[in-house]
Amino acid sequence: QSIAVRPTARGSVSLSSADPSAPPRIETGYGTSEADLATLRQGLRLSRELVAQPAFDGVRGEEAWPRVDLGDDAALDEYIRSTAHSANALGGSCRMGSDPLAVVDPALRVRGASGLRVVDASVLPTLPGGQLGATTFALAERAARIILGERAAGEAEAPAERRQEHAHALGAA
Repeated sequence: QSIAVRPTARGSVSLSSADPSAPPRIETGYGTSEADLATLRQGLRLSRELVAQPAFDGVRGEEAWPRVDLGDDAALDEYIRSTAHSANALGGSCRMGSDPLAVVDPALRVRGASGLRVVDASVLPTLPGGQLGATTFALAERAARIILGERAAGEAEAPAERRQEHAHALGAA
């Protein structure tokens, strides 16, 4: 499996209708970037070259895929487009930022919605060059600190007994 770790193609997620139960319109953007196609073609060629090494002679079977002429860019591109997938790492569909196009602000609050935050890989403005698990954990830890910090700031103005209960709940008492 060849993966474009830092793809340049961009997809989109949008509403398909005004009906809230209707599924969203998802355009993946797979196969729309020449740079991504070139990266994946190179990966397929390198994979075949590696498996052709003498060290694999005793275990190498017949090639299952892509079964195309690796010198034919058009055939490789068709193979890539027909088999492309997300590598199970989806992110960036509701970007965090300070500009008007960002869906969430740097405190992960959804713009235009009160009391709603998004804390998952969808808020990443650019994808890291690897799996999203560790990045998502770090984001969740940061979100917890933001939320607890906001609550603690609000508690500073609360009556003394509520501040004491809050401190005890956080393990500070």
